[in-house]
Amino acid sequence: MQGGGFRSSFVWISLLGAIEAMDILTTDVGRAYGAVESMPISAAVMSQGGMALFIVVKLALVAAGAIAVLLAAIWVRNGRPGAGWVYFFTLSSIRVTSVALAIVSLHNAVLLQSLTGTA
Repeated sequence: MQGGGFRSSFVWISLLGAIEAMDILTTDVGRAYGAVESMPISAAVMSQGGMALFIVVKLALVAAGAIAVLLAAIWVRNGRPGAGWVYFFTLSSIRVTSVALAIVSLHNAVLLQSLTGTA
């Protein structure tokens, strides 16, 4: 794998981190305006530990994804059999998650707009 593949990994992990941060922000603002979290796992996390635990879980998920992609990239570099497929799968998972979460964050922003009554 060439350097471009590793740069692509860094870009996608960074995007995931930024989108997770946006999700945290929209969730916190929404809760301040009385919105209820509709994702059962997120709601359970927040009911147990509040926003602090929610943030820790989000950061841990990004870190886990980054570690998985990094390990797969190292395996590719070391020529491990099947490592290319593992790398492809892990990076594809990060990409799909990033796009899906971006859509959710945009939806949250639209809902916040309706809660606050701003145009």
